[in-house]
Amino acid sequence: NWLLMGFALSAIAVASASLGAFLALSLSNTPLRQARLTPAEEAVFNQEETLTFDNLKIPKLNRPVNILVLGIKVTTDDLPDQNHENLGYHALVNSFEGLSDSILLLRVDPDKDYVTVLSIPRDTKTFVKGRGITKINDANALGGPALAAESVSLLLNDVHIDRYIRINVQGVEKFIDALGGVNLYVPQNMKYTDHSQHLYIDLKEGQQHLDGDKALQFLRFRYDQYGDIGRVQRQQSFMRALIEQALNPKTILKIPDILSVVRSHIDTNLTTNELIAIAAFTGQKNRSNINMVMLPGDFNIPEEGELSYWLPNHRRIKDV
Repeated sequence: NWLLMGFALSAIAVASASLGAFLALSLSNTPLRQARLTPAEEAVFNQEETLTFDNLKIPKLNRPVNILVLGIKVTTDDLPDQNHENLGYHALVNSFEGLSDSILLLRVDPDKDYVTVLSIPRDTKTFVKGRGITKINDANALGGPALAAESVSLLLNDVHIDRYIRINVQGVEKFIDALGGVNLYVPQNMKYTDHSQHLYIDLKEGQQHLDGDKALQFLRFRYDQYGDIGRVQRQQSFMRALIEQALNPKTILKIPDILSVVRSHIDTNLTTNELIAIAAFTGQKNRSNINMVMLPGDFNIPEEGELSYWLPNHRRIKDV
């Protein structure tokens, strides 16, 4: 009897937390929208309807949806014209107006019942309107999410991009803390110091429970022989661990804290109903239904004074 009562109370608590989080999200018309796009910028994104509703009025995806995810890192040094306290170092700023430190294209496909995550190295050499041939991480800084989406679409043979999500690096740390941390295997010792950014990375190899600060160290480290490509691979392993953590039943009790972080540090043109439908779809997937790939290519060998690039392999990109 005590066991059954415990299960019952737990079920009530989870249901209450879920309903509360659902209402908190639903009662806001544009809970996560922070950028204002012009009609021309809005037109970059595919306007075809993404949802249907069942008999209970619960939204469900009715077609595959491609979502561009941009991790943005902005420091006070990137915004010299704005009034920031002189801290003596380049502090992180809660802004979306900088370079894309991480670029992912997420495909949520209800027809084939899988999720695919394509990682695009930030040093990928490509064409960005208004700048010409450059690194793809310039696009967001030059023209926001619309130009970033145009540039990624062009790189991927005009693939449609339906929506975007931009998350500030500061938000990653707070999001992980709101989740209660993440369990992850650190593949090597990681140590790096950059006093100009107050970036201090010191992680040991092995299975660890990372809080927000240590998770950010793991994600930002790229100071080994593989550079940004090694970091992309670590980001993919981190995302798998993060998905498993997010699908933990205990996470639902932390949703109010998670929503607070999300509202402050995320900008997206996903609607509330689309967020609910995507969360419901991905929440039912196991690891075998989540495919992670990286943009095919190779390093260039820069001459003195030239930039280093990830050179995309367009024939293999077509296959991907």
